[in-house]
Amino acid sequence: MVSTLPDLRWPVVPDGGVAPEHAASSIATRIACMGSTSKAELVRASGMPRSSVSAQVDWLLHHGVLARAQQRPHVGRGRPAETVELRGDAAHVYAVEMGATATTAAIVDLRGRVLARSRIYLPTSGPPSLALERLGAMLHGLRDEVASSSARSSEPRRVAAIAFPARIDSRTHAPLRPTVLPSWDGHDVVGELEAVLGCPVLLENDCAVRAIAEAGLLGPDSLPLLSVQVGTGVGAGIVDGAGEIYRGANGSAGDVGHIPCSAGGETLCACGSRGCVEAVAAVPAMLARLRALGIVDDESELEGSDLLAHLLRQQDPRATQVVRESAEMVGEVVSALCNALNPRRVVITSGLSSVTHDLLAGVRSVVYARTRALATKDLVVDYSSMAPDLGIAGAYLLGRRLLLQPEQLKRFRAPAVR
Repeated sequence: MVSTLPDLRWPVVPDGGVAPEHAASSIATRIACMGSTSKAELVRASGMPRSSVSAQVDWLLHHGVLARAQQRPHVGRGRPAETVELRGDAAHVYAVEMGATATTAAIVDLRGRVLARSRIYLPTSGPPSLALERLGAMLHGLRDEVASSSARSSEPRRVAAIAFPARIDSRTHAPLRPTVLPSWDGHDVVGELEAVLGCPVLLENDCAVRAIAEAGLLGPDSLPLLSVQVGTGVGAGIVDGAGEIYRGANGSAGDVGHIPCSAGGETLCACGSRGCVEAVAAVPAMLARLRALGIVDDESELEGSDLLAHLLRQQDPRATQVVRESAEMVGEVVSALCNALNPRRVVITSGLSSVTHDLLAGVRSVVYARTRALATKDLVVDYSSMAPDLGIAGAYLLGRRLLLQPEQLKRFRAPAVR
């Protein structure tokens, strides 16, 4: 069933001059952010000469990147201005969110329509190549499903954007020493998937992908934005005031799960240190405490956040207390991040958000209690506003941005219709 993602825009569109070879990309990016728009509106928004805007729009129309939109209601004299918009079937994004045990994938067209979607159990603890082979087969299946109902006889442009549960090396674009998935360290995920899929592949940390999705929905007034994930691990994604993902010097920015917390004590973490917040407050740690309390469900086949959510639905107060304790530990780390980074918005993402507000309430109370008043003056701490689709939405945004880059635009061709 076809669905549509929320109205997503890259958080900030750069102002200023545009090199001639980048003009078409700049115009296409503005249309992606503005939606259906006219040449006159593009002239005002871009500051480019009318003749340049007109030439670039005509080029984008000719190459099938844009389509003429339906006329808006018109009041007054004269002919209504012609408007253009991205052509949905011009390109597709393979949007993928990989987790430790399950993977969700979707094919999203250039305008944000989800054409096909699937979720499979795909454990990433084994050999990386085996998991990537299964992922490739999954995406080929979705591609064939979409192609069977398409009116196009020519193939659309494609890119893949993968939200991956590890930091990504800025130089090699490979997973960077993941503690949860050690066998993936340095693995050439991009190269293997490009060979399988036959299209460009972008690999990004899952927390960063969720952060850019949230910023794309909320807009520039939410920036800088910090997105904190509480799941198999604890991690963060940072979108700076310019609307860009902050990755740090080598891609390890946001690896906040290995910051010690006061309740961590001597608990040994997978990273080799003791007292890391991930070791005592992530979902596996919460489940371990519940098992120690005798709260188990031996008949359930659920794992991770799904299992913890199931236990919370049974309304055992001991399960709620465990979540509250973990929330306070996470809140301690988030407070330190707020003092250091001074975000305008903190977004808590978790598979638990649909069943309990205790996680959010616990983080929020500690943040406001421990963070300096100046840092909380304009701060909002909340759950994600589109939790189920967050990873897919962020991957789509990153993939769309890649498709509209100058080198990719040159490869577009006007579509042939059956």
